[in-house]
Amino acid sequence: MKRCVLAALAVVALAAPAGALASGVVLKVQPARHMIAVARTPTSVQLVHTNAARRLHVGQRVDLHARTLRDGTLAASRVEIRGHAESVRFRAQVVSVTPDRLVVSAGGAVIVLDGHSPAALAPGSTVDVIAVVGDDEDLHERQLTVFSPTSPGGVVEGRLTIGTGSITVTSERQSLVIGVPAGFDLTGFVQGEEVHATFAQLPNGALSLVKLSGGEDDDVGDHDRGHDDGHHGGGQDGGHGHGGGH
Repeated sequence: MKRCVLAALAVVALAAPAGALASGVVLKVQPARHMIAVARTPTSVQLVHTNAARRLHVGQRVDLHARTLRDGTLAASRVEIRGHAESVRFRAQVVSVTPDRLVVSAGGAVIVLDGHSPAALAPGSTVDVIAVVGDDEDLHERQLTVFSPTSPGGVVEGRLTIGTGSITVTSERQSLVIGVPAGFDLTGFVQGEEVHATFAQLPNGALSLVKLSGGEDDDVGDHDRGHDDGHHGGGQDGGHGHGGGH
């Protein structure tokens, strides 16, 4: 009987996964190093060691069966491809800025973003990025927000409802009511339109609109129809309503 129990435990042990399950979007692939960088959440990028690196591509959604190594990176025993993302959100630190390129560091990986970057953006700044995945696996900066831990906020993407002194943005997960500061021009936006709303959280906990852009725009920066330069805030891209508490 004892031998049967031990044999059963051995079978269970062999059937158990080699590591915990993690998931995310591939940000960078380094086949020669058997390494990829994965955006696991809008605020967390992690390096992953995997022999599958040669068959992986930027923008793929993956599930990882992995264990955490002493240096904080992951070692994946199995990688499963679950689809492809058109865009990816992640937090990073600015390394260098040129008029048409931004180099950032995220989770130990150096990421190059094509597109116009703010000239005043200083190296060392922490930024929240929305990047579009190109056909050649390059990343194009779509939206960039400087992260300020003293002014938490976020970005929500969804359908717009315009109220009196506020807007409501309804995503697949939630609806957020966001106050509209005096002087913020909503002209050109219509009820039910798909939008990206960047917001800051005020000391009293209320949300205040910082930036509003059409969600279908190819270049968000060219369509800030409601943005008023007098109302900059510290919003961050948390993706689908995720805020600065991540």
